[in-house]
Amino acid sequence: MRNKRLIVLLSIVVTIVLVIVACGATFLVRDIDAYSYYGDVEYNGVNYDDLVVKASGIKKNSSIFFLDEKAVKNRVENAFANIRVVNVERKFPDRVSINYVIYENSFQYERGGKYYQCYSSGRIGGSSERKMSGYFTLKPKNATSTREGEYFQGSGGYDRKAVVAFIKFMYSKGLNDRQINERIDFVDLTRDGYIYIRTAAGCSIELHGELSEFNKLIERGWNIFADPNPDSPVTSRTSGLIQVYILKLNGKLQSTYIGVGKEFGKNEDGTVKHYSDETYYAEYYSRNA
Repeated sequence: MRNKRLIVLLSIVVTIVLVIVACGATFLVRDIDAYSYYGDVEYNGVNYDDLVVKASGIKKNSSIFFLDEKAVKNRVENAFANIRVVNVERKFPDRVSINYVIYENSFQYERGGKYYQCYSSGRIGGSSERKMSGYFTLKPKNATSTREGEYFQGSGGYDRKAVVAFIKFMYSKGLNDRQINERIDFVDLTRDGYIYIRTAAGCSIELHGELSEFNKLIERGWNIFADPNPDSPVTSRTSGLIQVYILKLNGKLQSTYIGVGKEFGKNEDGTVKHYSDETYYAEYYSRNA
């Protein structure tokens, strides 16, 4: 009885192996293509689709059955710091399709007297001796990487989580990377529990709270400041400081606006101290940078 069961089990295993081998030999890659959500794009006169296909390492007439999607993704993303592979599709019987997105220029940060430019994915694309146009500046709290092609900080780092959340929020408002960079001067994360955003229009938004509360805080602050139409240029200078926080006693979202010359805080002798958003920043942030 046991021998009979063993024979049946072996027969099943052999059948499965034969099917796998047959599939591997039958379904061969005849066609490889790549496409981006952004449509046809070029790099130094070469179509990105062709570059992605070449970097994928997929060989024609190899088995589609044994294709390693993760390895394909890693090869492409290691070759291009500004590309993320969304998925690798096997389209039987003989086609493989690579779906990818291209990240644009996003932010830069300073370390050791040099500036490092990052794509919106958080990967470093280049460096320079001075600030480059076309990026907003990030002032991170903790040490960051400076090696091209690497993420500027690990996925668990506060600075990376914060800037990713900020960029995602801006996307949700219909802004692309270029429009974000036109509207934002810098984002300062150096003060514990605060995120300070200086807009290109001159107004500042200070968020006080936990990172888990970020979306609620920035929603209030941005709606106070911004024209709801993402295509409207921010050209007029709006002075002042928008502060947004959550009252711990009742959990309610609160916001205040401090205009230039408005009273805020006190000097050591008890007299009222007057702030603009610029002097407020210098008092509470720049000294800690």
